[in-house]
Amino acid sequence: MADLPGWGEGTAHADEDALMAGLAAIVGRTSAGIPRGIGDDAALLAPDLVWTVDAQVDGVHFRRDLSSPADVGWKALAVNLSDVAAMGAMPIAALVSIVIGDGDASSIEPIYTGLEVCSRLYDCPIVGGDVARGSGLALSISVLGRAPVDPPGRDGAQPGDVIAVTGTLGESAAGLAALLDPTLRDLPGADECIERHRRPHPRLVDGALLAPYAHAMMDVSDGLATDLPRLARRSGVALTIDLDALPMHDDVHAIARTLRRTPGVFAATGGEDYELVVALPAEAIAACGVPLTVIGRVEAGPVGVRFIGIGADEALRGWDHLA
Repeated sequence: MADLPGWGEGTAHADEDALMAGLAAIVGRTSAGIPRGIGDDAALLAPDLVWTVDAQVDGVHFRRDLSSPADVGWKALAVNLSDVAAMGAMPIAALVSIVIGDGDASSIEPIYTGLEVCSRLYDCPIVGGDVARGSGLALSISVLGRAPVDPPGRDGAQPGDVIAVTGTLGESAAGLAALLDPTLRDLPGADECIERHRRPHPRLVDGALLAPYAHAMMDVSDGLATDLPRLARRSGVALTIDLDALPMHDDVHAIARTLRRTPGVFAATGGEDYELVVALPAEAIAACGVPLTVIGRVEAGPVGVRFIGIGADEALRGWDHLA
């Protein structure tokens, strides 16, 4: 048997996407029984079954002084449901694995109250899981969902499509900014932004309605500036995105300007919006039944994303765990 690499003998990848590509090269073998594996918001296990997993780690995804235990439980499930929505699916059930650090035992039941409220609202029962002791608090949730046949992934965007997004962007980032800087909480809409940061609402119904029309779809979790290049690479296309067209509430404009940030850049890089971004034919906008804002277009050409509009000359990047 060949010698296997030891601790520290792997590649120190520069960013999260490079790491994922490296890991996929190791474990991402295809199987005739799995229609779609690594590369989308969720794996496709069968023509109608999707499977996703996501973690929430203390000090990285949440802070105890900024969110309640119930908020943490809600968000841990909601972010997984957003991945299911991005595949046009509806949830079946979830498994919860929780790592408990020293002094955390009395916080687990309060966390589960938030999990249960979210699970009831979105009809996703918690059916099992695991508990382990560790160096700090972390939740990892896996959700199984049922999708229409051939659900959209990130790989189908076609030249001539438009890029559109549900809802509004930037409120979660504005809410986090207000939590970190109490002086921002007097601005109009700050409380609503804080609530959206703590308790996002996955676009499950919108995802199911969009799926028959979408050539490609994903959720906006790390910010458009990080997420859209992933869609462009998977589809092998060029995207042009207009920062001036990004849908934002006035309160996001106010908070961004108070922070001396260009609003469009703030909305494109903030992350944790959990809206859906979709590539689809322009004529499908009126037919799909979902309110959408067109923010760009798909073109042939060098693979990547080109931003236009105010702030496009800035270095745009959303969340990356390694950057």
